[in-house]
Amino acid sequence: MISIGDVQIGEGQPCRVVAEIGCNHNGSLELAVQLVHEAADAGADIVKFQAFLPAELLALRGGDGPAPAPWEGQTLGELYAKAQTPLKWFPKLIENCQAHSVPWFASVFGLGSLAFMEAMECPAYKLAALDFGRRKHRLQVEATGKPVIRSSPAPYAKGFTLWCPGGYPQTFLEGELRREMRHFDGFSYHGTDPFLPALAAAFGARMVEVHVQLDDVPSVLDAHSSLTVTQLGQLVDMVRTAEQVA
Repeated sequence: MISIGDVQIGEGQPCRVVAEIGCNHNGSLELAVQLVHEAADAGADIVKFQAFLPAELLALRGGDGPAPAPWEGQTLGELYAKAQTPLKWFPKLIENCQAHSVPWFASVFGLGSLAFMEAMECPAYKLAALDFGRRKHRLQVEATGKPVIRSSPAPYAKGFTLWCPGGYPQTFLEGELRREMRHFDGFSYHGTDPFLPALAAAFGARMVEVHVQLDDVPSVLDAHSSLTVTQLGQLVDMVRTAEQVA
């Protein structure tokens, strides 16, 4: 059992739906604020952000180079600069979460972003699947004493872990989802079908995390792996309906 704000997550609790804002603000603070507002209205239990400096993310992942598909045609440095949620936005974003009574947490990718989020009193942290095995980074995050949620393609014996198969968007079979939910605490989804994370909840996920974009302003970088706000609402409805009849 872990808690983010006053929301408990784990056995005996409803499946918690996390709206990942990520880079879907398209570089606009106004859109980021709107995403928080609409995600909360759609029924998200928790909002998640990504906090990083492009330089520390490059250092964590081995330096600059060509961006992989589906972001080819640019360097990793260029991609991370476009994807960044500027740290100076966070006081406004946190204020907006508080106004909507929705808890929040963040992924961090280095000591700079970690120190900043500690100053922002971030209640929990996420380790991305690509950084799951970076021991030094993991130990720095765990040293805060805050709850740590990990994404991984393989089970992990310690801590709260979400199954995160590879790909943007992900590709997997329904049978894989059923099998993996026996070994994980939840599911981190990169795709455009709200039924799949709802199915993960039906198979026992205690948390489902989905990337969310505005209905009328698609994500420049992640439209291929994000639900719209309307689809987020559909996901929440499916999860809550299934819980009522279980």
